[in-house]
Amino acid sequence: MLTLIEKTVFVLLALAAVFLAMREFRRKALLIQRGRPFQRSDRPLVRFWYALRRVVLQLCAYENRPVVGFFHSMIFWGFLVYLLVTINHVVEGFFSGFNLLGQGGIRTVVLFGANIFAGMILLAAVFFLVRRYVFRPSTLDIPSMESAVILGFISTLMLSFVFYEALKLYGPETMVSGNFLAVWVKAHWLPAIMSKATQEVWLRVLWWLHILVVMAFGVLIPFSKHLHLVAGPVNLFFKNHGVRAEIPVVDLEEQEYFGTPKIVDLTRKDLLDLFSCAECGRCDDVCPALRTGKALSPKALLHKMQLHLLEIGETPRDDLKTLLGEVVSEEEIWACTTCGACMEVCPMFNEHIPKITGMRQYGVMMESRFPEELQTLFRGLENQGNPWGINAQERSKWMEGLDVPLIADKGETDVLLWVGCEGAYDSHAQKHTRMLVEVLKKAGVDFAILGDSEKCCGDPARRAGHEYLFQILAMENIENLNSYKFRRIVTMCPHGLHVLRHEYQRMGGEYAVMHYTQLLEELVNNGSLRLHAGTKSHRVTFHDPCYLGRYQGEYDAPRRLLRAAVKDGCLVEMTHNRDKSFCCGAGGGGMWKEEEGEGRMSHARIQDACARGADTLVTACPYCSVMFKDAIEETGSNDIQTRDLIHFIHKNMT
Repeated sequence: MLTLIEKTVFVLLALAAVFLAMREFRRKALLIQRGRPFQRSDRPLVRFWYALRRVVLQLCAYENRPVVGFFHSMIFWGFLVYLLVTINHVVEGFFSGFNLLGQGGIRTVVLFGANIFAGMILLAAVFFLVRRYVFRPSTLDIPSMESAVILGFISTLMLSFVFYEALKLYGPETMVSGNFLAVWVKAHWLPAIMSKATQEVWLRVLWWLHILVVMAFGVLIPFSKHLHLVAGPVNLFFKNHGVRAEIPVVDLEEQEYFGTPKIVDLTRKDLLDLFSCAECGRCDDVCPALRTGKALSPKALLHKMQLHLLEIGETPRDDLKTLLGEVVSEEEIWACTTCGACMEVCPMFNEHIPKITGMRQYGVMMESRFPEELQTLFRGLENQGNPWGINAQERSKWMEGLDVPLIADKGETDVLLWVGCEGAYDSHAQKHTRMLVEVLKKAGVDFAILGDSEKCCGDPARRAGHEYLFQILAMENIENLNSYKFRRIVTMCPHGLHVLRHEYQRMGGEYAVMHYTQLLEELVNNGSLRLHAGTKSHRVTFHDPCYLGRYQGEYDAPRRLLRAAVKDGCLVEMTHNRDKSFCCGAGGGGMWKEEEGEGRMSHARIQDACARGADTLVTACPYCSVMFKDAIEETGSNDIQTRDLIHFIHKNMT
């Protein structure tokens, strides 16, 4: 069909498009290589299969937004079909009358699929046009011209294919099985008769239109946010399959700087995240900081860092902007509670929290820039081993009159109960600690505590960026723990659970660690602990603590215990539950600093519970329990109370 000149023009344009695209891909690859190396090449086949499965099945698109995901998947799967169609399109232009698909069943199936997807993709284009320009969600930015261009490209590709196939029906192929859209277009949109010369002109015009749009789209990908089509699958391959939001152990003696002062101090995986972001806004949808009027937007955070990365070129490290303050504001960094909601919903598994904690480490350890209220936290941890600076010798006062065994006296025990700072010092949480001790005694558990020698696990220091203080506390605790014999550690606090189970392991402290709800469920299952449903008809709802749910994946043990301890039908779920739970605001050092913004996260959570008609908000975390108690007092909510789960277990054990 094409003349020699047209074939030459096609080859030159194709080479130019490939050159422009590859040059930009190379530029961005070199920018990523400026980051620090990272090691995530273990189990390559498992990683490859995981990434392939999520991409091909479009699991990343369907999660959390099924309707949007459906239309996204239609475009993706349609483009896979149209990859074959476009290759055949090129062949037809170079070799008139030749068809890669042949003239039989394969061609019929492919054309039928192409017609189906052409219709679905056009419908998807209309859906996204309306969603972006008419009924735009708050988490989507004002659409740029780029979005309109992409939607225009997609629509043009589909229409050019359908009309091209319809024009071919004027020739010998008056009917091709499976080409139903082309038949419909010819019948309703094209004249009944068309001369061969006119047909050939329009075939050539549509052939070129289709090819030029394909080339333009290919060039646009590396220059736009649609780079995630290429970077995203690579990012999925390098997904962190280990500890969530892991903070690397810093070599305090050898490292020249702490945290991530400059963009090139991030890992290459961190920089790959910036190009993998699809700007879908899922992270903003669930961020408790953003939803309560704070400065932080997880999506904007990555976008700011991406724009900065694109500016640096080959600029020497020392001449680059400092991330904290010059690229990202301090208000944004300190608004994060490290709840993990953003990372939970990100379809590309971008890792926001390590970037934030890296900037916090730099601010705290190298610049002494942090919220003033945290000074009390750091001083208390350093001097007394607890966040409030209360005398360390008073850590065991909560157990007066209970005859709680000390491991120093026993020498060996099955369960070492890690009380934690809240459970030892806070008057509200102390009640729950005493209840747990009485439950363990009732169930005949062989347990003991460290007593006054227990220190803060270090979680608030580490999440607030004070790695030096964390390591001091961790090493003292590990040395203390390693001097005793026990089979497992049981914690009241999910934050302590995470640190002792995962982070101490990186420092030589390998222990079997579980949350108290997991132990109590075990005791119920083996008959050591018996529960009966309470007689009072509470309407209770359970709040999933971030560090028990999203960080440890434990959602069921607390619910099974609660169902056993309340009357049937009394447990209701909040809208945001399990992995979509809404943070109380205490994590990431939030417990010890003033919460800024229009609203408070704990107040929002109380409203969630009230909206479900609950009169009791139950949790299994001392941080959450204290935050909700304060929120109820601050808001004057007389129609709801908060209880730790241990309250129901203690009250209803037989």
